[in-house]
Amino acid sequence: MSSFLEENYYLKKNPFPPAASSIEEKNVFILDSWNEKVSSFYTTLSNGEGVKAFPIIGEYGTGKTAFLKGYLNRYFKDQNLLPFYFENPGTQFYDLANELFRNIGRYEFTKAIWELTKSYLPQESQRTLFEDDYPKFLEKLKSKSDREAKAHEIQQALRNGIDIVDDEEIAYRIATMIVETKNKPYFEYKDFIAGKKDSVVAERGEHKFFSAIIQLIMKIYDVEGIVFLIDEFEDVALTKRMTRSKSYEYLATLRNLVDISDEYNLWIVIAMTPQAAELTQEMNPALWERFTHDESTTITLEPLSLDDSKGLFEKWLAKYRIQSSNNNINSIYPFTEDYLDALNNYADLRIARKLVKIGFFSLSFAETNEIPAPLGPDVLEAVLKEYNLGSSGMNI
Repeated sequence: MSSFLEENYYLKKNPFPPAASSIEEKNVFILDSWNEKVSSFYTTLSNGEGVKAFPIIGEYGTGKTAFLKGYLNRYFKDQNLLPFYFENPGTQFYDLANELFRNIGRYEFTKAIWELTKSYLPQESQRTLFEDDYPKFLEKLKSKSDREAKAHEIQQALRNGIDIVDDEEIAYRIATMIVETKNKPYFEYKDFIAGKKDSVVAERGEHKFFSAIIQLIMKIYDVEGIVFLIDEFEDVALTKRMTRSKSYEYLATLRNLVDISDEYNLWIVIAMTPQAAELTQEMNPALWERFTHDESTTITLEPLSLDDSKGLFEKWLAKYRIQSSNNNINSIYPFTEDYLDALNNYADLRIARKLVKIGFFSLSFAETNEIPAPLGPDVLEAVLKEYNLGSSGMNI
């Protein structure tokens, strides 16, 4: 038996998710102007010297997360760059390091480094018919002295063999991380706090540690660079949620990342609210100018125009459109072409998350009341009133 949506609206189901969440990888809506900016930034920054970074600025609900996790994630992969997404990061290097290795996995990462270095290890020069695999390699390291000796060999392989890690202490820390993997297969948060006992990061060596890790990741995954997609920056930048000293700590971390970006192919994209951008600029003007290239590389997600709002509706409705011989069907049917005109004076409602919810509420309201198609602006006015949306965007 056909549903009301199928018979009257030519839709298999309501295509708009009620929470307007978890949609980043699917129907992310990107304006042509945003796409053009990203392409321009990438071309300019990848062909020149300097910081490979830019911010995404927008109020809550404008689509910053979707932009990072959906569009930019795919865009950078197409450039042979490996993106890592950080949600609500902490204030210091070890917060980012902890999240980075959660993404990679300790065992997988140390195994990959071992694979890179094993041909440079002394005992590997006399090969047998059946070479050791990584588990067998770790199994042979019975005692602390065994692991210590092997760590020194790997240290030299990292420095002189694959020639990636030139700092002796950083090479040793990474080598120790490899030989201790059997006893400690997972990283702990404290492992990345420089100066702590058994930390994998040398004190005052965060910059060099990250530089080495980025180069190793590039080598392991055979990519041309790494991308840090950092979300919810406002959670650590705004002093309402964090002490000012902690905010300064994060800015120090950002400065270190920017320094690495200047030296290696590390891209940094940070999503933030306009308030966070303003505070960051106020707290460290020089860093902000460097990060945004004197504000020439910023993308601001403004409320959508009526035409772009219509384009968002069109994208979602196409997912569950049923083909019909009805010649009166337009691109956003069962809505009329001017359905969203009621939002002309509600700029705060013309943002991605709220528009998706409006789409859901509109179809739900129309189906419940069995309103025949096409649904005109009067229906949207009734929906705004029914769900107490209005200019303040309540309940949405």
